[in-house]
Amino acid sequence: MRAVRVLLLCGMGLLGAAGCDSGTPPPVVQTVTVTPSSSPASTSAPVTRASEPARVFDARAMASAVTRILTTTYKLQHVGTVSCPDRQPVADGSQFQCTVDIGGTKKRVPITVTGTGGEYRVDAPQ
Repeated sequence: MRAVRVLLLCGMGLLGAAGCDSGTPPPVVQTVTVTPSSSPASTSAPVTRASEPARVFDARAMASAVTRILTTTYKLQHVGTVSCPDRQPVADGSQFQCTVDIGGTKKRVPITVTGTGGEYRVDAPQ
């Protein structure tokens, strides 16, 4: 009876369980990594974006406003090119500096954001 069981198990491919050795090594296992296609046409997942984009100042508009403030409010003469950093956040209390050429001398103009509606304070050049 045992011989019949061993033959059945060997015939079913359960060689190891029955103690049979067919003399052939076990099959080699290969691992294959598949990467998704980078083609835009195959994109099926939705693109996630921030709920609201961060508001930033327009550097050219700010430079123009700073020029006007320096000449009208501070009554400075020989105000040349004003340059402000691009994409500064509209965040209450944030600070940055524009640069200005006044009569051939480069000066820094401190800017302080005074609210979330785009208001800011322009201090005297230093």
